[in-house]
Amino acid sequence: MFKKKNIKYTFIEEDKFTDTRVSLALSVVSLAVLLVTVLISFIVQAQGGIALGCAGLIAMLFSFYAFYLGMRALSQKTESIPKATLSALASGIMSILWVVLFLLGIH
Repeated sequence: MFKKKNIKYTFIEEDKFTDTRVSLALSVVSLAVLLVTVLISFIVQAQGGIALGCAGLIAMLFSFYAFYLGMRALSQKTESIPKATLSALASGIMSILWVVLFLLGIH
């Protein structure tokens, strides 16, 4: 007689991790690793060894990936432009800092 309709209502918005948020998070992680490795390097008088080099290399790759995600968020234009610009700018600055530090270490 009566058909039951399967209507489901939800009022909870799912909070997705967007490219902008991931880019900002990776930039913050890269900055934190930079500060910790520089502090440890000063404490041990530039005798950190491979452990600090590996941490720096991984953080440098994080910043490169964060820059890629930030630029992708800017090109999609689905998110707010100021946040995407901030994430791309922060990760770009971190990438430049890591490259300069890497080149100073080679010299």
